[in-house]
Amino acid sequence: MAATRGQHKADIKSTLEKRGLTLRCLDRAHNLPLGTCSFTLREPHAVGEQVIAAALGVSPGELWPHRYRTDGVRLRPQPAANYRTPPQKPKTSETLRRFNANTIEQV
Repeated sequence: MAATRGQHKADIKSTLEKRGLTLRCLDRAHNLPLGTCSFTLREPHAVGEQVIAAALGVSPGELWPHRYRTDGVRLRPQPAANYRTPPQKPKTSETLRRFNANTIEQV
């Protein structure tokens, strides 16, 4: 049976926001490159996981159980599934085609 996926990234962000924090301010406070904590919500990053978990007062394993063993030790290497992101919807949607058609007609 696969490990649970943990908290949803939107839940983590909203909990931080309720505490008056943002992912960007965590990056700055810990001298991380901007975007590190945001990236951590999508893919494994050991330092980002520690920073976010500390800000929320929990262990990283509670937020991302699929990245940690049950004893709290981080998985090394991370399973490949932790790096896969769902495919993005193409931006050439019907709405864009209609917009382009309407723009051409108005000219």
